[in-house]
Amino acid sequence: MRGEDLRNRIVAKEVVLGKGVVIEHGTTISGNGRPAERVVLGDHVYIGENCKIRTPVLEIGDYTQVHSHALIYGIAPMRVGHNGWFGQNTILNGTATLTIGDNCGVGAYSQLWTHIAYGDVMEGCRFHSAKPMVIGKDVWFVGHCIVSPIHAGDRSMAMVGSVVTRDMEENRVYAGCPAKDVTDKVGPQFRVASIDEKVAYLSTRLEEFRALPEWKSGEIGIAAAGQVIVPGETLFDVADRTYNKRLTETEVAFMRFLLPDAKFTPCAR
Repeated sequence: MRGEDLRNRIVAKEVVLGKGVVIEHGTTISGNGRPAERVVLGDHVYIGENCKIRTPVLEIGDYTQVHSHALIYGIAPMRVGHNGWFGQNTILNGTATLTIGDNCGVGAYSQLWTHIAYGDVMEGCRFHSAKPMVIGKDVWFVGHCIVSPIHAGDRSMAMVGSVVTRDMEENRVYAGCPAKDVTDKVGPQFRVASIDEKVAYLSTRLEEFRALPEWKSGEIGIAAAGQVIVPGETLFDVADRTYNKRLTETEVAFMRFLLPDAKFTPCAR
């Protein structure tokens, strides 16, 4: 559903919808038993069918996808960056604040929890707490992961079926139950790519895109280190992975063409 029809699926005091937002059939967004305070969905956000979202503040960045039957709920604000991908039946819990950075992937059936609670506290149960969870940029929980309230450093990764109970260090890979650092065995998620490699990669993808009907000449450019933007052109800078968002049809089509293999976020300039 698009346009004003989307607002029928959102119960909130403040609603900010970007361009091209899609909310599929059966999905509803509100607070817990009351209107949400604020719901912000960036440009070209996609939320699949039959998702249940119950949180006081929800902010989701551009091009993020939340697939069918996801459960997103809690009593604290929840913020998700650009270019996220959340597989079907994902659970995101916001008993405490949940913050997820740009370019993160959470595979199907994964669960991110900010609390532990059930035992009788009056009787002395010691396991009752809530703690904010912070997920950095380019973090990937491959699938069927269960994650407690940790801090995940940028570019860290948890392999399929991991149970993550401790913080994840930057660009380290974890696996198992409980998850342990296996980077020395499998290598890090990211290697160092040179600027020349990035330019070559994006140039190749652009040539592929030019063969498609969505291409319009002169609307897409590639930069390597903050070149001056050409009027009428969306410039993709591989040095800092940003682009000057204009939301032209060609730009949107190119972004979709690139994702998830190459990810760019809007620049401030």
